Parts: sequence; C-alpha cells; structure tokens
Amino acid sequence: MAKIQHIAIIAENPEKLAHFYEDIYGMKITGRSQGDVWITDGYMDVAIIHKDNLPDQPTGINHFGFTIDPEEKDEIYQKMGEHNLEPFDPRASNPDPDRPFVEHAAFDIERNRFDISTGMRDLEEEVTR
Repeated sequence: MAKIQHIAIIAENPEKLAHFYEDIYGMKITGRSQGDVWITDGYMDVAIIHKDNLPDQPTGINHFGFTIDPEEKDEIYQKMGEHNLEPFDPRASNPDPDRPFVEHAAFDIERNRFDISTGMRDLEEEVTR
C-alpha cells in the first residue's frame, strides 16, 4: 500500500513556520533551499515552500506525496493511465537538482496534486546528463 509521507505547505515565512513546528511539536529541520525549509517528525516530511517560489499559488497546503515500493510503480502508473492521469516530472519547470525525493507528480481526478516517490533520486547522475 502506498503511504502518504509528504505534505507541502506554501508560507509567507517558511523559516518562522518551521521554528513554530520545531518549538511546539519537536519536529526537526532537515534542509533548506531557495528559501524553502524541510521539517520532519521522523516519518512525515513537510516541505514549507516560500510563497515567492510559487507566487501564483495560495498559501496553505499545496500538495501531498506518496511513497511507493519500486515493485509497485508499473502497476500504479498503469492504473493511473486507466483514469487518464499522466505522471509528469515536476522539475521540468524548475530543473534545479536540489529536491531529491520527488520522481513524478500527477493530479487526481479532482485536480489535487500529489507527488510520487520510490526513494531518493540520484541527483549527481541527473546533473551530468
């Protein structure tokens, strides 16, 4: 079964919001890039995206992400195709190789975006392509 292990929030002040979750819930900051901050509770990863990086998107929850077993990928993608859903590389519009966990993204039947990952991407390999 796929597991939801990622949520992305768009915020005006990601650093302040990350420290709020760190302070109140003991979450840990795991990374920073381009004004964005990543935090975790050890299971769920939360990407706090700076509003300036997605100015056309409202603040608040932006998308969620599934982690799937690599062996299930073909079957899941086939089922998505049966619903006319096409996975896409979310880095096509922003190719900076500093987001290692997202392989593909898609929209569900009501246009809610979700990410799909089987683990970390090999960023060094991608940079050399």
